[in-house]
Amino acid sequence: MLNNKYYNEFFELGQQKINFSFFELGLPDDDPVYTLKKVMEDLDFSGLLANCSDKGRTGYNPIMMYAVVTYANMRGVRAVDRIVELCERDLAFIWLTKGQKPKRDAFYEFKNKKLTSDVLDELNYQFLRRLQKEGRITLKSLFIDGTKIEANAVKRSEFLLQANFPNPAPQYLSTMRRIASRYCGTILKKLSLQ
Repeated sequence: MLNNKYYNEFFELGQQKINFSFFELGLPDDDPVYTLKKVMEDLDFSGLLANCSDKGRTGYNPIMMYAVVTYANMRGVRAVDRIVELCERDLAFIWLTKGQKPKRDAFYEFKNKKLTSDVLDELNYQFLRRLQKEGRITLKSLFIDGTKIEANAVKRSEFLLQANFPNPAPQYLSTMRRIASRYCGTILKKLSLQ
């Protein structure tokens, strides 16, 4: 019963009501927060909701908390204090939380107790598959840090300086110049091939 209540409350299903959310007027129609909420409607939150207890004070809606954390990650925000600040000031976060202002303790409790790594992996997998199904992303390439260029800095033995040089700075600088020019040439070749 409690699990169904969280789902119906977040996705506004069930009883019709008039909701005057003036902060929604300031959001552009193509804001990613709308896509996030639309995509999340089809996710299975049973794993997340199984970690919630119906005893004691209810607390914040765990589906809303997951949506806020996911939207923050979409915008490149990982720090909990910054997420709390955005929930108070940013219109998209205010719309997502429906005006509620979760504090840092609520986020830490949610991340540590309710959003276990298994639950997070399952929800993120469902979320990415849903985005792929709608044609919003492709899963053909995986980029760990956002770059396509291979990092060879550690592979080169020229970076290792030996202790027997009295002043290694001039040799180090010339080596760095030589490697930088070779590296820039490789980048330009790759760019011209694309």
